[in-house]
Amino acid sequence: MWLSLGQINELMQANWWKTRGLQLFFGLFVLVFGYFKFTYHELWKDEWQVWMMGRDMGWLELFGNLYFEGHPALWYIYVKCWTYVYHLFPAFDQATILQVGHFMLAVAAFYWLLFRLRYPIWLKLSLLFSYFIFFEYGLVNRGYVLVLLLGFMLVERIADFRQKPWPVAILLFLLCQVEVYSTLMVAAFGVYLLAQKWVELGWRKVWSDRALLVCGGGAVLGGLVFLLTIFPYTEGRNLQAAFVEPFAADVVRTAFQGNFVNTFWLGVVPDTNAFGVSSLGLGLSAVVLLLVMYFFWRVRAVWISFIFFTLIFFLFSAGFYAGGVRQWGMLFLYFVFCLHLWYDHRPKLLWDQRVILASFLLFQLIYTGRAVEKEFFFPFTNAKATGAFIAEKVPPEVPVVVINKFAATPVVGYAGRNFYALPDGDPFSYFKWTERIYIPPEVELKLFGQFKKVRGIIILSYEGLDPQRYPNVQLWQSFDGFSLKNENYYLYTLPTE
Repeated sequence: MWLSLGQINELMQANWWKTRGLQLFFGLFVLVFGYFKFTYHELWKDEWQVWMMGRDMGWLELFGNLYFEGHPALWYIYVKCWTYVYHLFPAFDQATILQVGHFMLAVAAFYWLLFRLRYPIWLKLSLLFSYFIFFEYGLVNRGYVLVLLLGFMLVERIADFRQKPWPVAILLFLLCQVEVYSTLMVAAFGVYLLAQKWVELGWRKVWSDRALLVCGGGAVLGGLVFLLTIFPYTEGRNLQAAFVEPFAADVVRTAFQGNFVNTFWLGVVPDTNAFGVSSLGLGLSAVVLLLVMYFFWRVRAVWISFIFFTLIFFLFSAGFYAGGVRQWGMLFLYFVFCLHLWYDHRPKLLWDQRVILASFLLFQLIYTGRAVEKEFFFPFTNAKATGAFIAEKVPPEVPVVVINKFAATPVVGYAGRNFYALPDGDPFSYFKWTERIYIPPEVELKLFGQFKKVRGIIILSYEGLDPQRYPNVQLWQSFDGFSLKNENYYLYTLPTE
């Protein structure tokens, strides 16, 4: 006999489900998640880049190069610590070591969501399988998982910040060391604390509240350290080419559609970065904006904090870096954090909030299913197959020369050897975002092979080479099947004698 919705809700709220049942579910979930993560997810260039930097750079060099990355230090420090496992046990697979490190953080975040936070169980399970939390920040090995974990830890403790301000201050400091988006979150959490205390104490007494000053000190110190870690230490480092034309009309439209309909109603319109903006996308984004502005209205401190973050997030997207789906997800993640702040003030959601939230979660869950299906049947990137082919077929003494270091980095990781790039001809394992792509002529490639005293070289390109520009190269193997990241690779041979 089918259970009614009321009976299902009573079953989920029962004590056995909250303890043994939830523990059993979590154990099975971790096993399935781990199997899928280690079996089906290939690391791509953004994931390998941090590993390569941590593996091959000293601590001072690593900190000095964070400016090129545009990210603060915490994720890089964490990954570098894991590279020592590889240095001690070089036979261990590098990709697996990075996966293990990320897996531990993801499982900790999932644990905090299920066992430490005050969401109702139905909402915990829905969020656990939402696209950004499960796939984009849980499955893919990037530093956003630290935003997830530290944010969950912060919203658990922020209700008690008056009695215990130091843990909140430390978490605010650490959040500033993960991403620029998490630094913006820290500012929005500060607005929440100010607005809440303003209502309780009045504006004049806010500035004499010791707990608030401790938390504010942690946030300000975190912001200062963030700026110092990504500030250029030498002249001549210009990242302007990597970013957008500030507040250009097309950039504003892209940011608006990406921030809202591509984030909260994920999949309703095609990805803005790939297919551009549309009248439908802009109209639906306006609807989403009105819904999220209304959602927290009844608790003013939460509403002010969320509106503040939405505003500065949009201004950053439109004026500095437009980003993509994984960056836009930070807005959804702060919505989730504010949802927990709501439960600190109100015991449950009202019917209109449930309708709005259900629409957001429905599209999240559908998109998770689509992403998992694609990850199951298709590679995340073709880099793993390319690297494995090189490791098996290309002798170590034969140099592999790449056309684009940026695209080749994940192949370097899976091949287990350094490649070469011209014009300098030095071996490399990572890239710098400011480096320009150098397209060497065929004669220069031949000279490099002669310098290396080999009869021929291998050329790795991210796209097919022009036969008129390279008349003597021969295509050896192509890796251009469908992948989630649309990363293709082509291997060519060139005799140098």
